[in-house]
Amino acid sequence: MPTGADLHLSRAAHGVPAGLADPGRMIATLAGRVRKKLEDRIVLECGGVGYEVFLPPIALRQLEGVTAAAGDKASELELVIYYHATRDQPRPVLIGFTSDLDKEFFEKLVTVKDIGPMVAARALAAPVAELAAAIARQDEKYLRSLPGIGPQKAKNIVAQLQSKVAKFALAREGEPVVPMDAKPAPADADGLRELVWEVLVKQLGHRPSEASQLITDALRRRPSLQTAEELFDEIYRGEKKA
Repeated sequence: MPTGADLHLSRAAHGVPAGLADPGRMIATLAGRVRKKLEDRIVLECGGVGYEVFLPPIALRQLEGVTAAAGDKASELELVIYYHATRDQPRPVLIGFTSDLDKEFFEKLVTVKDIGPMVAARALAAPVAELAAAIARQDEKYLRSLPGIGPQKAKNIVAQLQSKVAKFALAREGEPVVPMDAKPAPADADGLRELVWEVLVKQLGHRPSEASQLITDALRRRPSLQTAEELFDEIYRGEKKA
């Protein structure tokens, strides 16, 4: 388990002037004991350092059974972290997720016009697969029901992400997620199949045989697919028709 000493980044020690974010040095994960549980955040102690971490609604629900306490009675917890700091907002904000997949979907949301990190985090009030499916079907009414998402933001989300969320819509809720190593883009058809198979099984919770069949069926329907995003989109289209 990583310690606070491993993860705590001292800005002064690294020569970062006060008031400036250091984009080259970020906190990617935090693991430690829960010392406080507040309405929308927790304090996670790692190696004697307490980190205030904002949690999206979906993460709060996933962590309902976590105990905050002093000493060894506190629950141990590991979170995937999105680190946000800018020149206009130099005080870092840490946003915590229980899986890499949730963080990856969140990072898609923050690319949308007028959707900042805090707006995106508060909007994560349902499982990622459910949110992604709503975007894919252009369900602006559903999106407007999310905290902080009004009519224009809903339109922007659909316009910018409709063709980019099929992978997330394929996620199986409640399945264990295995962290994936970063891999380069596949150079050939076999590499594409392997990459998409690993994501389906390790990130999205599909059975190995099921993943293989989904890929085979999608490539049979559209053998000209060249990218993972195109293949995920075709798999999702096939799932909807099934």
